[in-house]
Amino acid sequence: METVYFTFYEVIPGSSDFEDYLEARYLVFCEELGRVDAPGMFSSRGHPIETDQYDANSRHFIARHKASGVVAGFMRIIMPNEYGLNVAQRYVIERPLPYSSATEDKIGEISRLAVTPHFRRRHSDEGKPIQGDPESEMTLKTDGVRHHQPELVLGMYREVYQLCRQTGLDYCMAAMDNLFSRLLTRLGFPFVAVGPLNPNVTPARRVYIISATEMERMLGAREATILQFMQTQLNTNAESAPLA
Repeated sequence: METVYFTFYEVIPGSSDFEDYLEARYLVFCEELGRVDAPGMFSSRGHPIETDQYDANSRHFIARHKASGVVAGFMRIIMPNEYGLNVAQRYVIERPLPYSSATEDKIGEISRLAVTPHFRRRHSDEGKPIQGDPESEMTLKTDGVRHHQPELVLGMYREVYQLCRQTGLDYCMAAMDNLFSRLLTRLGFPFVAVGPLNPNVTPARRVYIISATEMERMLGAREATILQFMQTQLNTNAESAPLA
């Protein structure tokens, strides 16, 4: 799918796009943030990559800046599988969960979600509308004032939502810090904490769960424009589908 300034799409293991994605993961999570140990693996180009055992049971997505082709963001959705989710190994998850229908076969995980450095938001971007011009407002700005547009984060969460609706994945978990979870809640995404903060990670994070159905209800009541944005491609598909 596309927005004004970005293209979002799933990347398939073995493709050149997939190598771009794994290289970007390494640059952010291993080199810049130091949150993940480098696996000592390399792409076919000889560049270091970040990958782990959950990738085989995941769907993978990137966002590219249209004008430059640069990878602006990426994420994976770990699908229900026999080995479980990444967060289950690293965080306390309190049960029962707040949704009685949230069984293991209906829960995925939003994982390895990141925006690359040139497209990161800054506090000065508070209140920005969905659209924005990254070429003039980010790429040429100094580090202290450049920022990604809400379009980029919303576009990635649109991929999550539409994957959920296409596959019957009703819920997703994600480990987030308090600041990012509050930002998403203000936008109308009803993430609910399901465990305590883990102080052994930096910044401290906890596990949240979100319901696709509850998200539709809350956005429909509070942020109809964002809900319409999230459902754009689904509506297009429905309109173009042949009648039975």
